[in-house]
Amino acid sequence: MDPRDHLRALPDGLACTVCNEPVPVDRIRLLARRDDLVFIQVECERCGSTALEFLAEAAPEGVSAPDRPAISTDDVLAMHEFLDTWTGGVGALLAAPSGKSRADESRSS
Repeated sequence: MDPRDHLRALPDGLACTVCNEPVPVDRIRLLARRDDLVFIQVECERCGSTALEFLAEAAPEGVSAPDRPAISTDDVLAMHEFLDTWTGGVGALLAAPSGKSRADESRSS
């Protein structure tokens, strides 16, 4: 695991997504951290469930989200249909026509 992959303090832990009981920090395992996204495993002692979760760091104060419409149910269904027929790899899926990744393009705009 990359040395940058360390879990910042979660003083109160998290709530279980199944039974909503508090899960202490020692039952939360960091799986990966990249930029402002964290992928964790949460194990609830009370109900015995294990959940894999993504956490994104909040934007700094004063930074607002882009002015774009919300993703609709139709958007999600259309993406499911598109991905069902996709035969390329993930890199090709995420690449913009210019060859840059879509993430690179959104950062430069």
